[in-house]
Amino acid sequence: MITYSRRSLRLYLANRQDVLAVPLYTLAALVLLSVLVSIVIGIATGFPLSVSVQDGFRASSGTIWALPGFLATVGIMAATRNFAMALAFGSTRRHFWLGTMAGFVLTAAVTGVGAVVALGLERLTGHWFVGAYALDVAALGNGNVAQTLGVVFVVALVAMTAGAMFGTVYRAFGAKTTALLGVACVVLLFVAIAVIVGKWGSLGPLVDGWGAWAGVAVGAVLIVVTAAGSYAACQRASV
Repeated sequence: MITYSRRSLRLYLANRQDVLAVPLYTLAALVLLSVLVSIVIGIATGFPLSVSVQDGFRASSGTIWALPGFLATVGIMAATRNFAMALAFGSTRRHFWLGTMAGFVLTAAVTGVGAVVALGLERLTGHWFVGAYALDVAALGNGNVAQTLGVVFVVALVAMTAGAMFGTVYRAFGAKTTALLGVACVVLLFVAIAVIVGKWGSLGPLVDGWGAWAGVAVGAVLIVVTAAGSYAACQRASV
């Protein structure tokens, strides 16, 4: 089993540029964008940036939430493009899924470590010399290395397992079912948001106490759900 799973992992890693390097390029581009926005604001309002402007950057999580778009395509491509080739080389659906999930974990780990390195550079340079907050933000634990690694890892892995789920559902059941799944996910998301808003009086203190780990816990649940969904669909997918 390990041998066949490794074959699927090697197939996933065949294009290391896309699955290992490009996520880091994307992260770097998002950090650069935050720095450029800070420079533009500084030109308009003066340097150093005011405390209120810096607090606004620290409350933003745009750098992190811009990552899933690309990483979801990694999951989709891995679940669809590599599927027939892996089975042609003797892999079972289970081996393919295990090897591909191992690849997702590796990509998420590389992205998380890249975020930690960028965080270190951000703090070392006084927030990129201009007071720009890209990774030293509340959503990542305000500079906490473990929370930064955990949140970025989980966000990356959720994006890829979700992409794989939609990709395998498409192969197994077609476009109509995939569209219905997308609608169902959006509805569930809005229901979850409505419940959270309605219960925020009791949930707020708990979330504040957990900090960024609350997001990691929610992400872990989503990883289990989307990974299970992709595995179930993989058993029905046509070659």
